[in-house]
Amino acid sequence: MSDARQPASRATEQDAAQRATSLIHQGWRQLARLAPAAPACWLASPGQPLRPLSRAELMARVDAWHQWLDNLPAAHDGRRPGARWVLFQPTALGACVQLLALWERGMLAVLPGDDRPETLARLAESSDGQLPETSATGWPPEQPGAASSVAAPNTPFEITPDGARLALELCTSGSTGEPLRFAKRFDQLEAELAVHRTLWPLASDTDSASEPSTGAVSLSQVSHQHIYGLLVSLLRPLSEGVPFLSEACHYPEQLAAAIAQLSGLGHCCQLVSSPAQLARLPQVSDESRVAGQAQDQAQVLRVFSSGAPLPAEAARHAENCLQAPVIEIYGSTETGGIARRRQHETPHWTPLPEVEILFSPAFAVRSPFLEQPDQWWQQADNAAPLPAEPPSQGEQQAAPRFQLLGRSDRLVKLAGKRVSLSAVERCLSAQAEVLEVRCLPMPTRDHRLGTVVVMDESALPQDHASRRDLIARLRRALIPGFERIALPRYWRFVTRLPLNAQGKFTADSVARLFADLDDHRLPRWLGETSSGPQQLTLEAEVPDSLCYLEGHFAAQPLVPGVVMLKWARDLGRRLRLAGVGVQESRFQRLERIKFSNLLLPGMRFTLAATLVADSHGLRVDFRLESRAGLHASGRLRYGAETDGTPLSSPLSSPQTTPTPEAS
Repeated sequence: MSDARQPASRATEQDAAQRATSLIHQGWRQLARLAPAAPACWLASPGQPLRPLSRAELMARVDAWHQWLDNLPAAHDGRRPGARWVLFQPTALGACVQLLALWERGMLAVLPGDDRPETLARLAESSDGQLPETSATGWPPEQPGAASSVAAPNTPFEITPDGARLALELCTSGSTGEPLRFAKRFDQLEAELAVHRTLWPLASDTDSASEPSTGAVSLSQVSHQHIYGLLVSLLRPLSEGVPFLSEACHYPEQLAAAIAQLSGLGHCCQLVSSPAQLARLPQVSDESRVAGQAQDQAQVLRVFSSGAPLPAEAARHAENCLQAPVIEIYGSTETGGIARRRQHETPHWTPLPEVEILFSPAFAVRSPFLEQPDQWWQQADNAAPLPAEPPSQGEQQAAPRFQLLGRSDRLVKLAGKRVSLSAVERCLSAQAEVLEVRCLPMPTRDHRLGTVVVMDESALPQDHASRRDLIARLRRALIPGFERIALPRYWRFVTRLPLNAQGKFTADSVARLFADLDDHRLPRWLGETSSGPQQLTLEAEVPDSLCYLEGHFAAQPLVPGVVMLKWARDLGRRLRLAGVGVQESRFQRLERIKFSNLLLPGMRFTLAATLVADSHGLRVDFRLESRAGLHASGRLRYGAETDGTPLSSPLSSPQTTPTPEAS
């Protein structure tokens, strides 16, 4: 008889374990019943040691939010199952207790990506309300903070488990720049959590929910308002009974202190981070790593990074600093996780289990994490497959690896944050003096944004002060609707976009507009016009970072006259007359040179050059002028014979250290 019961007993235990880790079956309640005193969260308070918050105490806070919802007016739409509540909380604990209360009542959480007034106002229009901010320890605003004062919610909530029910909506930007919402069902979240549990276990086989061991604690450096942070740093530890830190460790010092304290209590940590955060880890010696070996036991179990590809050097440094494998997850709000890699082993990506990859005719994915799991979702990125490696003996065929080749739409990732270039452009174009805008990431400048703004000539800044004022006004227009990382760092103001013959704004034009960032000998190129191959007019500015300003002079930096001659020579070398240019001749002398006004940093100027043939050979006539008047003019004489020193001699580049550009 006992033999007959044994399989049923094992099945019952397995079912109980599955339900205890299930979001659909409210596994957090089952875990709290099994071990109410086990830590659910570690509370972080400034200047105070971490202290545990038990599962029972966490549930008391959830019940307090039930009471808060019960106390709404009877006619309030937010009381009914299916209500939509905007949820933005600065702490993981606050988001956790509110999210669980909504789910237990059959409600939907709408998670904005930021708390800017424009974002929240837009979402409030189609929601039943916005939940207020919790206290630092997770209570509703009017709660005194004592668990004993919290009664059970008035209404018993028996929501039928249904994986197809919507759990939440995450807000992001679409390829057109219009804000979009992406709904996630419980079964989508469950499917991805199951993959994480398989690939990266948080607990050992001997751990159990009823008798928890001193194991892992989940630390985070990313926002729980986005799918990656929510899933990996909050829902996963919550569903497995693993404690999490109540708030993010935004700074390396916070992270080091939390790791050290938890390690001293016998815990190891799983860190959920991002490229922007990992890049800020201190450059330390082996003896003073953020996390190292303590009593032959690793302080950090593993590190996750997502949001953007992690540079190879940053990945290497993070592994050395934290003494743990750094696992990158590639995915998006729309798709969930797609692939993984550890650069210590390979620079290429491997699809997650259950994820199918298609490379032709376009890069697409199909997975149970998608809203429509049987359909292909085309990615905004470009990717290329790699030859499949032969399977080892006894192994199945390995999943196809691939490499990413960059984005193909108008969305970019800056420091792990998704930024819609179209949205930034629309906001700037709405300003009175702006006619047209193009935004682009700057690959050599930490991927900060560069912006080309088209304006009427009368509105263009002409000097340092007016340029600074204009930039400040445009940035102020962006601040209400965009995070700081989305504010352009590098600005170019032009009367027209530099388009090619096909009307395209090309990479060559972009390179010329921002070339002065990397070559501090150049003026800031803003465009040029020509009436023929023998004539060219350059429009430019004097960058603050121009290396020739050094030593000319301390009281008032100015562009030396010899540098203006150099710029005139460089422009003249591009001119042709009847197919012939000055490159075929030798420089002879300077003629009729005049320096009339000082050319100062920040000044906008034009440099016009014309190639002329006369009885003495070829000459380049030039004029450099601005709103302040004429700065320099003269001729550069070329001929078959030279009777002077080449102009290149006095104009050779000085050996100076470039200074950072002032935006």
